[in-house]
Amino acid sequence: MTAPHPRRLGDYLDLPPEQVDDAVRKGTPQAGPRPRIGQILLDAGLVDRAGLLDALYRQRTDRLRACPLFDRVPDDTLRQLAPMAHEVSVGRGQQFIFQDQIERHFFVIVSGHAVVFRADAEGDEVEFNVNGPGEPLGELGYFADGRRSASARALEDLELLQVDFADLSRCFELAPQLAIELLDTVSERLRRQSLIYEETAHGRNVAERSLRHLSEFLSFSEASALGQGIEDLIEQIVHTASRVMQADRATLFLLDRTAGELWSMVAEDQGRRQIRVPAHAGIAGWVVQNGEILNVPDAYADDRFNPEVDRKTGYVTRNVLCGPVRNFAGELIGVVQVINKERGSFEEKDETLFRAFCHQAAVAVENYNLYGRLMDSHRKMAAMLEVANSVNDTLELDSLIHIVVDKLIEILRCDRASFFVLDRETDELWSMDAHGSELKEIRFPASVGLAGHVAGTGEILNIADAYGDERFNPDIDRRTGYRTRSVLAAPVLNREGKVIGVTQAINKADGRFEGGDQELLQALCSQIAVALENAQLYARASQMRNYLENVQQSISNGIITLDNERRVITTNRAALALLGQEEKACIGRDLRELLGEANAGIADLAEESAATRARVSRYDLTFLRADRVPHSVNVHALDLSDEEGEQQGAVLVLEDITQEMRVRSTLNRYMATELVEQVLAEPEVHLGGVRSRASVLFCDIRDFTSLSERLTADETMEFLNSYFTLMVDEVFGNQGVLDKFMGDALMAVFGVPGIREDDAERCVRTALGMLARVQGLNAARERQGLPLIRVGIGINTGEIISGNLGSERRMEFTVIGDGVNVSSRLEGLNKVYGTQILVTGSTRDEAGDAFTMREVDWVRVKGRSEPLRVHEVLGPAGTPLSEAQQAFGEGYRAYHEGRFAEAEAIFARGAEQDPPCRVFRERCRAFVESPPPAGWDGVFEALEK
Repeated sequence: MTAPHPRRLGDYLDLPPEQVDDAVRKGTPQAGPRPRIGQILLDAGLVDRAGLLDALYRQRTDRLRACPLFDRVPDDTLRQLAPMAHEVSVGRGQQFIFQDQIERHFFVIVSGHAVVFRADAEGDEVEFNVNGPGEPLGELGYFADGRRSASARALEDLELLQVDFADLSRCFELAPQLAIELLDTVSERLRRQSLIYEETAHGRNVAERSLRHLSEFLSFSEASALGQGIEDLIEQIVHTASRVMQADRATLFLLDRTAGELWSMVAEDQGRRQIRVPAHAGIAGWVVQNGEILNVPDAYADDRFNPEVDRKTGYVTRNVLCGPVRNFAGELIGVVQVINKERGSFEEKDETLFRAFCHQAAVAVENYNLYGRLMDSHRKMAAMLEVANSVNDTLELDSLIHIVVDKLIEILRCDRASFFVLDRETDELWSMDAHGSELKEIRFPASVGLAGHVAGTGEILNIADAYGDERFNPDIDRRTGYRTRSVLAAPVLNREGKVIGVTQAINKADGRFEGGDQELLQALCSQIAVALENAQLYARASQMRNYLENVQQSISNGIITLDNERRVITTNRAALALLGQEEKACIGRDLRELLGEANAGIADLAEESAATRARVSRYDLTFLRADRVPHSVNVHALDLSDEEGEQQGAVLVLEDITQEMRVRSTLNRYMATELVEQVLAEPEVHLGGVRSRASVLFCDIRDFTSLSERLTADETMEFLNSYFTLMVDEVFGNQGVLDKFMGDALMAVFGVPGIREDDAERCVRTALGMLARVQGLNAARERQGLPLIRVGIGINTGEIISGNLGSERRMEFTVIGDGVNVSSRLEGLNKVYGTQILVTGSTRDEAGDAFTMREVDWVRVKGRSEPLRVHEVLGPAGTPLSEAQQAFGEGYRAYHEGRFAEAEAIFARGAEQDPPCRVFRERCRAFVESPPPAGWDGVFEALEK
């Protein structure tokens, strides 16, 4: 399928192209990251946010439609999937998928091309495919816990859509046929990869045969003669340096970085006997550390000179000229040293000639090293060919490791060998193969013994005397009666360089393991690591194949596939559960017969889909199971066709929404219908066990006890039900959540299950609405000659904890915390001040601009150490203050400034009409008679709840 060219965002906004181009030109900075076109158009005022989102979602819908994976997804469902995709840009040559890494998303290519490949242990890349517009990338990770099976790199600038795997699961619920399309896509990818693996394996066999012919052609005698000639050349260069420089002696030291030593390759006075000195000591050591020529005219007068060799040999060193030897890459590999010039000291012209000898020595040493590497490579190549041939014979993990360990014993000429796997979950090493041991399995802590040291540090250990090393664990020897002498242990590293196991060779046949053995074991460990990862990849591929066969069984919706005669081909577990039938009772049966007469309408949908060759959906139908238990279902019928358009049958998808309907019914008892729809539409909204910020409202009837004493039990319940109906309608009308009833009181919350910017404002508006409802109720009661009722309302905005509270047998959703307690205390304070609605300062800060409020006190409520600023809600914004309320504000300022007599007189002006004025008039009168203590902070202690 050829993907259509992706349309520009401006095409979806009905904006002239020249207007879009002009905005992009002006809004694109000269340097730095380039903003997206949508943001530029939004900043330029050419589009509002709602219009931009609509255009983006329509563009994403078209881009998803271009992908074969989404080809059969209906338009309305595809529009729901669009918000789950996100645009991503990748530059040319940039790698954006990395093999073996864990990532939780896949991509759909919008424009450009990307190569899909996998790198082997040597870094060589095996190309699988080149993907272009409309094709998915990384979808295999969905079936492997996010682990990437290959890498991807942009061949040109790419535009991608990224979809998270979590959203993909949601996609399956919205579009079950998408799971079938994904299975087809993944199956085709696996088939292509299998063919590539077969071609790669064939190519490797051809290369191995060529290498065997090469090894037969290369003569060991010729190579040995070549090596001897290089050694003679090096010796000749050193002797020449001594003679031309008119020096008594000359020595070439090579740097052994592993041992941290310098060792003499040529020492004229010592013949072929080797000298080793620390790489940081003496004059030669100084040259190693600094990389410069050093001319020492008087050796014993220089602190850097080490006279130890003179003392041992009786020789007297007078002057020294020492210079670095560097390889072709500029790395220091040794030093050349000439000692005791025949007449005088070494001069500057000697240094110039000496540099030439150092260069010649470097060339000769490089050739010598090249010869050594050639011989080592020949031996390793032969050994690795044997192992490679063995590795190609099997992908079964146990057999594979057993073969490798046998080859290890043969190549290293040792008595025993083992491969220990690192179990990171238990922090143990355990043997997959312990050659020569009677134990079927060896298991011990990963920190114990030589193998444990290697596992912990990643170092290679070459131990000549195991019992002389304190790290050695003799426990296994004691249990088996075996005697370990020499040990060579090396880590097995995965592609990320992490230790996944330890290979151990024991008791070298001819003494101790040499450096060449170490290098060979390292190479073998790399082979083991590749074999192990290949075997694990094979195991994962087998597991994935089995998984794909069972994906249909794992889908939560019931899926029934039918042939062209409407006979049942397959049913998944969900369908069997909904049908109330066993699988053997379903396969091959006619759909109408299986569903029964009560569900004939559902069977008609399959016929309608076949006739129209389109998807047919019906929602909230009643499905009657075989046991006559009704279920609520959404039904989707889809026609199945092959590539030529020939009908191959149909798919019937049954989405059981019975539980959802029960949840909807339950939630409607606690919150408004709009909030219920939000909770069900946004599953990320969490209903339990979370901290959040919310506004809590407490409302209580004043003097309800005396009121209820004049009513019968039935009259009391009738009154409360009618009253609560009015109050709850007001809560739901402002998108609040009813928490609970407590006798004649109720508690409501604004801010759960989801936080909104206007929670506090809606909460205060609810309180005012409640007062209006009470006024209407009182008007009716007055006409009936019934006593009037008054209510008190307290509101606080702060942190609460929402969640399900109770026992396993019975629980309820509620909110708790200090924010709730403060709201309850405020409701009670209305009795103190004669007010009806009191709110805290936090509520005032978040909702005050929408209402007229006044501060009535600074209170420390019971259970809190910090005081609260308490405000009375007087009405919506713009409500004028009465003269009494204005007098209260004036007196309140004088009160807090400690002018109690003056404040008392001011409060007296409004005391007749304003209850808070009466409260503060009495409080000021008391302070005039008995002034508060020094340091009075104006806080009122509310000791009662």
